[in-house]
Amino acid sequence: MSKRKIVALVVTIALLVLIFHKINWHELIITFKNFNFKNLWAIVILYILAMFLRGIRWKALLMNDPRYSWINLGEIFIVGSMLNIFLPARAGDLYRAYYLGSVKNEKKMKVFGSIILERTLDGISVFAILLAAVLMYCKHAWILNIAYSIGALFIGSLAVFYVIFKFNKIDAICNWMIKLLNYLPKKLANLAEGFVQKICGYSKSFMEGFEVLDSLKYSSIAFISSFVIWGIEAYVAFLMINSFNLGLGFAASLFVISLTSFSTMIPSTSVFLGPYQYAYILALGIFGVQKSTTLAISTVHQAILMIVLTILGMYYLFKFNISIKDVEKSGQLE
Repeated sequence: MSKRKIVALVVTIALLVLIFHKINWHELIITFKNFNFKNLWAIVILYILAMFLRGIRWKALLMNDPRYSWINLGEIFIVGSMLNIFLPARAGDLYRAYYLGSVKNEKKMKVFGSIILERTLDGISVFAILLAAVLMYCKHAWILNIAYSIGALFIGSLAVFYVIFKFNKIDAICNWMIKLLNYLPKKLANLAEGFVQKICGYSKSFMEGFEVLDSLKYSSIAFISSFVIWGIEAYVAFLMINSFNLGLGFAASLFVISLTSFSTMIPSTSVFLGPYQYAYILALGIFGVQKSTTLAISTVHQAILMIVLTILGMYYLFKFNISIKDVEKSGQLE
């Protein structure tokens, strides 16, 4: 077992122990029974809508390239998201870059760069939602520190990517490194030079995925659509919470969608088991909701979204005629 899998397993077990410690099983079962199915269709439809809106955003990040259809990009996103649930290390994102690069004969590292930018915009959008919720409804120091830390991470990342893209010095750095290699024995220098040139080629292709940062029009579309997407996700959480008749306001859903989204960054086993539930418990705990009640709500929420995503993902997986070998190859973005 790899170190990453060991860490993920330890984190999952630790969080599950915290979650189930002194759990009220009777209250948990009662909460499951209280679920009202009246909002189910709205939840499913809005969730699917949000996924296809990501296709629109991805097309904007790819500079509205006519080779790409926003519908097809949405379908690819769905498959990638499904794979992210069941495979480690965000394999679904690698698959998206590999598949789109192969089908459209595009540089896979360029596509991967656009996906990294997409994830950065997600982080900034969710940070803004969390910060607004904290400042308006709950100024606890611990959650405010989380918000500021996350904001610094994603906004800082975007700033770094922009500076690297705007003042592209990859060629200059590569030439400088190659000159240094001349001091090595010739055979070793030739071997190292090939490696450096390969890395430089990948780096240049990767940064091409950030070309949209030079376009006010398409970067604006990407930013606006990010906030719309996460606004819909927050409303889905609101419908889900109120399907249990808790009578909580929209603020609760803002905390839920923020903390559960960032919980996926924590190493864990498949289906984000542990971090997702614990983040949900922290979010609704702010409003005094008992752990047992929250565990039932989070389980139903996650199960419904996973079922929808898995059904759609499998459908498009077969539609694209993708095999497991193709998914395994996606780790090689050459």
